[in-house]
Amino acid sequence: MDRSQTSRPQAPRSSRRRFLGGAAGLALTAAAPAALAQTPSASPAASGWSFTDDKGVTATLAETPVRIAADINAAAPLCDMGIRPVAVFGWNATDTGDFGAAGGRIDPNAVEVVGNATTPLEVEKLVAVQPDLIVTLTWAPDDPQDYWSIDPKILEQARKVAPIVAISATQRADMAVERFHELALSIDPDAAASEPAEDKAAYEDASARLQALTAEKNDIAFSFIWAGQDVLYVAVPEAWGDLALFQHLGVRIISPESPSMVFWDELSWEQALKYPSDVVMNSWRSDIEDDALKDLPTFAQHPAIKAGQIGPWNQDFIMSYKGLAESMESVITALEPAEKVIG
Repeated sequence: MDRSQTSRPQAPRSSRRRFLGGAAGLALTAAAPAALAQTPSASPAASGWSFTDDKGVTATLAETPVRIAADINAAAPLCDMGIRPVAVFGWNATDTGDFGAAGGRIDPNAVEVVGNATTPLEVEKLVAVQPDLIVTLTWAPDDPQDYWSIDPKILEQARKVAPIVAISATQRADMAVERFHELALSIDPDAAASEPAEDKAAYEDASARLQALTAEKNDIAFSFIWAGQDVLYVAVPEAWGDLALFQHLGVRIISPESPSMVFWDELSWEQALKYPSDVVMNSWRSDIEDDALKDLPTFAQHPAIKAGQIGPWNQDFIMSYKGLAESMESVITALEPAEKVIG
């Protein structure tokens, strides 16, 4: 998120600077999310390969791509779908192989790291791994310069190395999963078909349980936040793929009125009680961890904080069946014991 307007702060817990510059979408100025009707185009290796991404750009190759370089946020769902990139980059990439909550099933010993939180993509390292295809996300599908973790200054250099495919992170999360499935199947139908059946079963089970629970407890209101030392960000649910999915499944999420950004409403700690809720879901990227929220003079008076109704939010939700199942389980775990604490 190297734009003070996207929406995915840091890898472990970090500074506000890292928050505004690291990992998948604080796109505070990016276009608002919309369900995309773009139809992909993919063809077998015998007649060449092509895929139309969520920007409407068609990547073409003489043969089906084998060597793939991917942003961590794109590599994780691909790995869940049987496609193993040879290189990774992005705000969540570290040379130690600690990719945080964004990493999923990526094997750090099986990939080259060609970018990190400081320099998300290094062209020289990218050239060295000789990828056939580059895969990343976009938080602003209509912006021709918006490719997650690829600085616009090096975009054309990266394109000269390999075609780039971007999947929208602003469409509802289940739709993003389907787009990753389409991409995976176009690359290797056999590998993609080997995606663990238990992953989809877990996703369907979590979805059904969350819907049933929200029908029972439809008065419980959630807010999703990122907490910094001098600032509080409250997420705009309609702008986030995972939160939009939760809403679709019946979760009641407080939506900021006239937010200061596309993805967030930015508040000072003096304004921290502006959006009362029954449950607060705190980003894993927050500078302030869950247990410490109650020590903040103003926020300690927030109804959910006073009630101890706090849960973890993975801003880097993985766009696969496994990833979404895990994200839904976090909401279920927070919702099951939650009691109504706001009027």
